[in-house]
Amino acid sequence: MTTLLAAPLRLAVEEAPELVGGSSLPMLLLVLGLGGFALAYVLVGPGSRKGPKRHGDIPLAMRPYHSDAELEGPGLERAMSWGVAFAVFAALFLPLYWLIEPGRINDRVEDFYEADVATGRAQYQNACASCHGVNLEGGSAPHPDPDVTAAWPVPALNNIVARYQDSAVVDDVREHILLTLRYGRTGSPMQAFSVGNGGALSDFQLEAIAAYILSVQTGELPQATSYVGRSSEDVFAANCARCHGENAEGYVGPQLQNVFERYGWTGEDDASLEEARAAVRQAIVNGRIVPGQAPMPSFTGVLTDEAIDAVVDHLLSIQRTGGPAYGQIGGDPVAAPAEE
Repeated sequence: MTTLLAAPLRLAVEEAPELVGGSSLPMLLLVLGLGGFALAYVLVGPGSRKGPKRHGDIPLAMRPYHSDAELEGPGLERAMSWGVAFAVFAALFLPLYWLIEPGRINDRVEDFYEADVATGRAQYQNACASCHGVNLEGGSAPHPDPDVTAAWPVPALNNIVARYQDSAVVDDVREHILLTLRYGRTGSPMQAFSVGNGGALSDFQLEAIAAYILSVQTGELPQATSYVGRSSEDVFAANCARCHGENAEGYVGPQLQNVFERYGWTGEDDASLEEARAAVRQAIVNGRIVPGQAPMPSFTGVLTDEAIDAVVDHLLSIQRTGGPAYGQIGGDPVAAPAEE
């Protein structure tokens, strides 16, 4: 959680000028060093020349300079003294600067992070709260199909880290949030918000929203629903139909009417059925991310093991053979093997 909250990208929008006041000591030492250089220029360098310097017809290389006695005596001593002084200054300034700089940077990172969270909070309320809730507690949105009157359930975001912490398909929750914000979820009410994909928010604003979401995580998960006393068809309708269709014909997600066949089931009551059943169950437990399609979330913690088994049973009961294409329906229905 700490790693997520210390997200690598901190926005410096509109606050960058304040960096000058972060730590005055290195800047003061730098100014003193430049002043010493200017003084040395006047006392030892060309600034101390006698005679015409900027006017007249005498070329610069032919203008009067120090005498040999001056050059080999006091002038040389002054030059050596200033050389030693600057060497001492550099030897002290550079270590001191590098000792101070990490702390100054860390202070500014925290300041930028707090600014990101404040910006993200405002952007979230404008763009996301109407569906995901003011406090990220979840809610609902109009169904993208105008012929469907039922609302589309919208997940809570205040526990997204806990929901995906053991996910087999999402390695980086922050990146998952950003990808969803940028590209949306095709076929669902979740639209793309990035400017590059037709939205209205810049990458900086999306980064700020992600920072805000990660800053208010509760770490708590709702109790998994068991659907005791409900049929397997009811469990499927409540959790899967909105993406896969009421009859598993496919909608946002792919059709599932021959999913067992796609996982190797031959239609016989043999080992291939158990392998296909295990593969279907694994997809429900872990979720799936398919390029170009809406990601399927993990149902671990959402449904109990018994409820997940009920979904698998329902899918098995409606399987067809004949190899309908991915995302289409068709084929002849086959009877599910009798339970022993």
